[in-house]
Amino acid sequence: MSGNASWQLEDFVDSLVVELDKTRETLAVKAINKPLSYTVKEVALDLNIFPSYDGEQVSFITAQPGQDGASKVSIQLNSITDQQVRATTKVPEAGATPIEQTDLDKGTKSKLRRLGVSSVDDLKNIERKNVDLHQVSDSDIDYTKLANQIRKSRRSETPPRVESVSLTRDVGGGPCLAVRGAHLAVDPAFQPVAVINSKLAEVLSATDDELLIALDDHDFEGDNEVVLTFDPFAVMKVNVRA
Repeated sequence: MSGNASWQLEDFVDSLVVELDKTRETLAVKAINKPLSYTVKEVALDLNIFPSYDGEQVSFITAQPGQDGASKVSIQLNSITDQQVRATTKVPEAGATPIEQTDLDKGTKSKLRRLGVSSVDDLKNIERKNVDLHQVSDSDIDYTKLANQIRKSRRSETPPRVESVSLTRDVGGGPCLAVRGAHLAVDPAFQPVAVINSKLAEVLSATDDELLIALDDHDFEGDNEVVLTFDPFAVMKVNVRA
């Protein structure tokens, strides 16, 4: 049995369900243009295995050809009709970011797939329902990365838009740059950062539709490069002629 790795039944069933879910999603999309004219009947899967128990977990090693004394486990999959496919499957929406295209590590993607999470939109639905993924999955999913993916997805839905940049003065009469637009400073936990001609500038105020940037310590003549970091997921560079 050299090279034949042991496995747990839970992991095997989870992986099998993921593959079945992918097949069901494919059938659901296909049924939009071409109604399914067949039914998937029962499928039986027999496994010849050697079980072992370490006092906490039961693990299995698959029997190799010619090996005797193996136990047999049978898995029976029932039939599913085209109506059941349509009723129980969510067709992927246009613009939804698949889990496979996120920055999450491979292990986290696999764990989420086993929980039926296939897109960032699914993550947002889970967040809205206040589901504790750790309790459900009993695994070490990186919640910081999940939260960042949700924020990144939401930011892509409402990207910053700069409509005008003009010279003005602050309440004390000092020169400043007014950047106006929409969806600029949308994260109350993040103070926007401005860099003018490669030099850090002070952001006097930041709202959803306006940023005021102090120019006291900056040479602002001719063509100027202004880099604006509205939040970790929105960075913009504009060229301003004084």
